[in-house]
Amino acid sequence: MSHFKRLWSWVILAGVGAIAIIALNTLPFTRSTPSPLRIAYNLWPGYFPMVLAQERGYFAQQGVQVELDRVGGTIMTDFRAGKYDGLALTLGNAITTNETEPIRMVMAMDDSMGADAVVAQSQMRAIADLRGQSIGATLGGFGELFLERMLAAGGLPRDAVTFVESDPSEVPEELRDNKLQAAHTWEPHITRAVADGKRVLFTSADTPGLITDVIFFKEEIARDRPDEIRAFVQACFQAIEDWQANFTEGNALIAQALGLDPQEISLEGIRLLTQADNRERFNPNHPSSLYRNAQLYTDFFLRVRAIEAPPNLDRLIDPSFIQP
Repeated sequence: MSHFKRLWSWVILAGVGAIAIIALNTLPFTRSTPSPLRIAYNLWPGYFPMVLAQERGYFAQQGVQVELDRVGGTIMTDFRAGKYDGLALTLGNAITTNETEPIRMVMAMDDSMGADAVVAQSQMRAIADLRGQSIGATLGGFGELFLERMLAAGGLPRDAVTFVESDPSEVPEELRDNKLQAAHTWEPHITRAVADGKRVLFTSADTPGLITDVIFFKEEIARDRPDEIRAFVQACFQAIEDWQANFTEGNALIAQALGLDPQEISLEGIRLLTQADNRERFNPNHPSSLYRNAQLYTDFFLRVRAIEAPPNLDRLIDPSFIQP
């Protein structure tokens, strides 16, 4: 091929390339929309600030899309199957989840300050009266540790009672049918049992910080979408302050979103945790530190073989998300 023909070929190719570039530049530009953060929770008032944040538009204000899903007993199965990016559950649940699904704990939502309790038959007037009796809890979970703390407070060793597997939502019926002498449960089941003549022996007000509800995300989500998670956390802090300042209005919005009666929504026995509270919880040296109570759970779960190895708490508990 002559020098002229080679040069002419390059001119033609350059022209075709320029036309292609112009054509591409004239096509309408579409930006891919990020998928929302998918978060599951159950019907516990401590998680309702997320609902209020959605209703008030705080997630949108912070620039994050969030999809909330209220789930029952399939919440862990669905999470492990990849249906959700994050969950709202207890600190104890976070530690057992991390055993098989690496996660990052990004926020502490609330402390149970009386909303969990051990409810007993009316003749059980003191913890010491439980000696030789059957007491119920979700074995291998935080309820079993809660019962252990109660026994220690009453001066009873663990082997002074018989631990029985029990669903907290069924405790009022199990007590009524005399299947158990005492069991761990939470509101509204405490109120139901007391209305049936049962007695509260011990509450989470006696174990501050032990039953803390947290938000956690899968490790890869926390790694790949940190700005969105940080925006989610800030919106939740906004909602907590809003609800505390406008409780009646907040109740109405939450009730409407969840299809509940506003009178059914109560924060009695629950302390919502603000951003200032979270700075304390994520401080390893603070008395109410998540690290301290996570270690209590770790020791317990190892003892009852609910987990095989201790988690790296410095990796599991991530304070980077609570700052704006």
